Amino acid sequence: MKQEINQHCWNKIGIRGDRSCPELANKVHCRNCSSYESIGRNLFDREPPDLWLEEAARIIAEPDKKEEIKKETCLVFRLGSEWLGLPAGIFVELTRPRAIRRVPHRSNQVFLGLVGIRGEIQLCFSVDGLLGIQPEKDIKTTPATGALERFCVISRNNRKWVFPVAEVCGLGAYTEHEIQPVPVTVAKTMQKYSSGVIAVNNRQTGLLNAELIIAAFERSLS
Repeated sequence: MKQEINQHCWNKIGIRGDRSCPELANKVHCRNCSSYESIGRNLFDREPPDLWLEEAARIIAEPDKKEEIKKETCLVFRLGSEWLGLPAGIFVELTRPRAIRRVPHRSNQVFLGLVGIRGEIQLCFSVDGLLGIQPEKDIKTTPATGALERFCVISRNNRKWVFPVAEVCGLGAYTEHEIQPVPVTVAKTMQKYSSGVIAVNNRQTGLLNAELIIAAFERSLS
């Protein structure tokens, strides 16, 4: 009888019972009692059910069926009529357009010149010039339409590059499985610098290869 009371005393005379246990005045709660602790410890010492160990071993040995879905993020912007994206991690700042100072005998279709960003002189390039994208004359970049030109500042290996875009859409998230091949109808120059195509806000967006774009910026300086 004593063993039965010890096993179920918290439901009878303890915190879940009529609270007549004399130990409650000192222990306040059954979980502070040695009897409660002892019964709890016995749960771990009991024999496992039949075939429990075999079932547990089988579950542990099975490969994890849930694949971790890794999301990538890109910043989506517009050049002409093309929506493009670059890895969000390389972007440092988005600013309003600045005056571009051409460098005699150095500025070209890709290297536009120099711009001042927060008191620092930065190199400014043209991604649309690199990719051969023509300006979209039908789209008006006015505050009323919400389409505003921006200068994008990107950084890699402690170096910065600036390039203008006609409009910034925002961030787009995607997985590797969502990347589609670049259509064969896309110009060869665009294919050369693209990693694939994704859908952002139901809009086809070309993913640009950041390493190739930056390398092309560097070549345009020579």
